Amino acid sequence: MSERPFMQLYVSDFVGDTLQLSTEQIGAYMLLLMAMWNAGGSLPDDEARLARVARLPLKRWRAISADLLAFFEREGGQVGHKRLTKELRKALLKSEARAAAGARGGAATALKTKAHVTANADVLARHSPDTRNQMEKASAFSARGARESVGISMRESGEGASRSHGPGRPRKPPGWIRPRTHGDAANTIIKELRAHDHGRTAAGDEGAGGTLLLLPAIRAD
Repeated sequence: MSERPFMQLYVSDFVGDTLQLSTEQIGAYMLLLMAMWNAGGSLPDDEARLARVARLPLKRWRAISADLLAFFEREGGQVGHKRLTKELRKALLKSEARAAAGARGGAATALKTKAHVTANADVLARHSPDTRNQMEKASAFSARGARESVGISMRESGEGASRSHGPGRPRKPPGWIRPRTHGDAANTIIKELRAHDHGRTAAGDEGAGGTLLLLPAIRAD
């Protein structure tokens, strides 16, 4: 099959240019044009071959060929047609443009398809049972490792403190004062109340010594 499946025919021009031709000659003319189109624009300048293309006996071809060949150009052993050559070039340019556009579109589609397939493969891989199990194992392993690292660090810190300060509590830094507790506060209050009661007793107050009874929630350590 020809790479050029159709040939442009300007009907008005064709009819106007072939008014002097007979029906037989117009048929032969059309057969020659179509053969040239399929052959790429030219035919061998050989009357026997041209007669076969026109589907005429050689004798009949010789009788009518003079009027037909006036529409063609004969050069270098080839027979061509100026208008047909022009239209053939236009068709070739259009075909090349369509092929280039198709190649660009095909490349773009291939890239989109590849990206889509890659994305789907990544999603399937991340959601597959094997992958999830591996991710969960890796996460658990990392968490356990972090806990073990913290525990080792704390033990090493404790062992270092024990080695540095001996058994028991670590040695206090210079100027350290133990924070006061609730028990310390209660003891201080009790001491102050007892001193107050002692002063009242010394002054002969018979009701002294009962102040602490009013505060049953306070007990000394």
